[in-house]
Amino acid sequence: MRNMKVKNIKSRILAGASAVLLGMGFTSCDFLNLKPLDEVSPDQYYLTAEQLGGFTINYYTRIFPNNSFWGAGVATFDNGTDNQANLDGNTGTFLPGRWKVPSGGGIGFNNIRNINKFINETEAKIAEGKVSGSEALINQYLGEAYIIRGLLYYSRLKTYGDYPIILEELNLDADLVEASKRMPRNEVARQILKDFDKAIPMLQETFYNNQRINKRAALTLKSRIALYEATFEKYHAGSGRVPGDANWPGKDKEWNKGKTFDQAAEVKFFLTEAMKAAKEVADKVALSTVNTHVMNPSGPQEYYGWNPYYQMFADPDLGKYPEVLLWRQFNTGVNASHLTSNKLRFGSATGWTRGLVESFLMKNGLPIYASGSGYLGDRTIDITKTDRDERLQLFVFGETDLLAIDQSSINEVNKDLPEDEKVTVVEFKAPTIVSKDRETRDITGYRQRKLYNYDVATHQGQVFSDVSGQIMVRVEEAYLNYIEASYLLNNTIDATADRYWKALRTRAGITAPISVTISATDMSYEADVNRPSYDWGAFSAGEPIDATLYSIRRERRSEFAGEGYRWDDLVRWASLEQVKDYHIEGINLWDEMYTYPQYKTTVKDENGNDKIVDLIIADGSDQSTVSSKEVSKYLRPYQIFKNGELVKGYTFSEAHYLSPFSFEERQLTSPTGDVKDSYLYQNIYWPINSGMEAEK
Repeated sequence: MRNMKVKNIKSRILAGASAVLLGMGFTSCDFLNLKPLDEVSPDQYYLTAEQLGGFTINYYTRIFPNNSFWGAGVATFDNGTDNQANLDGNTGTFLPGRWKVPSGGGIGFNNIRNINKFINETEAKIAEGKVSGSEALINQYLGEAYIIRGLLYYSRLKTYGDYPIILEELNLDADLVEASKRMPRNEVARQILKDFDKAIPMLQETFYNNQRINKRAALTLKSRIALYEATFEKYHAGSGRVPGDANWPGKDKEWNKGKTFDQAAEVKFFLTEAMKAAKEVADKVALSTVNTHVMNPSGPQEYYGWNPYYQMFADPDLGKYPEVLLWRQFNTGVNASHLTSNKLRFGSATGWTRGLVESFLMKNGLPIYASGSGYLGDRTIDITKTDRDERLQLFVFGETDLLAIDQSSINEVNKDLPEDEKVTVVEFKAPTIVSKDRETRDITGYRQRKLYNYDVATHQGQVFSDVSGQIMVRVEEAYLNYIEASYLLNNTIDATADRYWKALRTRAGITAPISVTISATDMSYEADVNRPSYDWGAFSAGEPIDATLYSIRRERRSEFAGEGYRWDDLVRWASLEQVKDYHIEGINLWDEMYTYPQYKTTVKDENGNDKIVDLIIADGSDQSTVSSKEVSKYLRPYQIFKNGELVKGYTFSEAHYLSPFSFEERQLTSPTGDVKDSYLYQNIYWPINSGMEAEK
């Protein structure tokens, strides 16, 4: 009985409590009905190319983000950063003492174990000639398995840093303790790149309308992983999170004895790999999807066609956009759809921040604060967006931007209007900053429009009806990865990087030379921690970066806003040490917007007469609806209530760059049973015992 209990605990340890990136399950074939590998006899199955593909497709849901849940999906993935705010804030990361060492949980190894089994047994079967079907498809699906294993390891690398490297099937009873030896993170990253290098020659250039892993997507993902590791090791050096540091927890472990770590050489290796992989795909795929510079549909029912660049983020068929290298298709007919457009139509308990909005350049290439920029201020959202980078103009709702162009919505608005005021389209008018329904509030006032499909069929009440495709990988990432890696390696913007950067800026409506932007970028302004809503990405390891590198990071921030890239970027850049008492801000509420008629309502007084009531309440009480103008003229969502958890702002603890291992898993992976001897040594600044908060 005791052995069974121990085995169950070990199984739980392998499964893990930490969240793995989820999503992307294809439903256009019978693949999803196949059993996991460890539930099927290898002699009875996985003997044809189709069966191999059935196994790998099941693991897409474990390696790619998921848009199918009750919310705005990808449009919320930047929540909890300086880019985007959710309803209650990121208390787990930025409220000191909230995150504690868990008592139980696991390292999340079951999926890797199954993939190892599949790879090893499939390769043996192929060598023996036991797998039938097209050689190209057999190679494709085996290549997918290597990519999946690499991405599973990448999620663990980001979570924990050093991690066990196991490439064979793990025997739960005999191998758990020995196999739990954490290997240096650079070795883990190198192993991931080996898996990608093994896979890429086996993959087809494009495949299955780019709805399955292909060579171009894999190259872009390889560049992502290599750049992540290069920059993490560069900016975290000396922190105890990088192998070779004097205070690195793995330095005294028996299996690491005799190893030497040339940190500069490792950074150079990973930067070089990032450049090579990014360039290979970026040179093949131009940014051919046109920005027509049209900011809104021209009239009713013009759901598609008015701006292909806008539509690339809200189209049911992303296969027609060359830049989209990997995507997920949705279809209401097989119950595979999402709520993104619905939530963006009615409010989604999220919002872009003032910091993100202010970071977008003017169309003339100047930062908003630069002399001659032409910035008009931020009294309204429309004014804020005037003459700005068109990614801001397109992807944030302003007062006069269209919210609905379907006839039913137009009729609903017109029924209460006199004849001479009837509308032909429905404008956004004002953000929903006051609402009894928590799910429909615009937390900052800046509502994201990126990913919003105007087709009324995609936002039918609370029904999962949005079938807009979900981008997993797009070539713009390869462009930006190359630009950043090449600058860090060579300290210059080479001709290739310049070409990529110009293409990104030109499509965003910015025609000024890159040098104009860099020259006008004032790092004493950008890195002023006393300035509300400063850009966290202006720092690495607590120190300001140079103007060129900052301009590269700002470009990345603008291009990927609202797509879920920000947290990984901030972590790898070590951009969080200086975050102390940082207040998330939104729209400039108190200069003008507080007067909008949408924030007033009419009620009957005791005599039955109409009485106008202001919905804006800013007294800090439980009835308060917005933050006080005495605090700031900008809306501060976490200072609405005087007793709010985050009323003092965001403060970061260095331990939070990596997650702690639980007490239970460390005890079970100790050769002596004492957590102090565990091969899963604890990450720096995290205590050994459960229930304890970060030390720094």
